[in-house]
Amino acid sequence: MVHDVAAFADLPEGTGVAFVVEGEPVLLVRVGDRVFATAGLCSHEDQSLEGGMLVGPTEWQCPHHGGALDLATGRPTRMPVCAPVETFPVRVDGGRVLVALE
Repeated sequence: MVHDVAAFADLPEGTGVAFVVEGEPVLLVRVGDRVFATAGLCSHEDQSLEGGMLVGPTEWQCPHHGGALDLATGRPTRMPVCAPVETFPVRVDGGRVLVALE
């Protein structure tokens, strides 16, 4: 199901913003004109990914233990993140960010 989650203009460049969609924590990160959506909790210790930072073109560093993951694939790129996080399809339509949860 596709959910209207946020206004594109409300997502600051390179900053992760957490939302709850269908009871699930979701992190949105805007990189240029793209928006990535991942599960909102790190796979390392189920801590929120909000407050982390962009450390590469699509690499997000968890704010709690310094591990990192790829926003496009959810795959870990730096320990202690060792398991992938779920990613969700995103599209921007009419200035709104639409996320598909499967």
